[in-house]
Amino acid sequence: MSSGGLFNRINNRLEADSPDETPLTMSDVLDLPEDQRSLMRFVLRAPEPLTPHEAADGLGWDAAQTLKVVGDLSFIGMIDLVDGRIKVAPMHRTTRSTPGGMWSTLNNL
Repeated sequence: MSSGGLFNRINNRLEADSPDETPLTMSDVLDLPEDQRSLMRFVLRAPEPLTPHEAADGLGWDAAQTLKVVGDLSFIGMIDLVDGRIKVAPMHRTTRSTPGGMWSTLNNL
């Protein structure tokens, strides 16, 4: 068999289709430092999106500390600041699926 065989082409196609970084999940919130985890928990439990100042008041923090934590969480992709309100960024959900990645790739060869 040659090195450019069918299985190498399948592997190359699967690697090209996979994302470069692992998407964030809700379990990643558990690994955050305490201040970031507290803000995430507060934002997740809020009935509507909060401003950073509302979050600071609710947590009993000063505005500078809250803005720093919001910036840190935004930088790692956990939250987005949209129209001055903190929104949780879409996260990867683990779902059950039928194995189809390889089979659909075989159809494209």
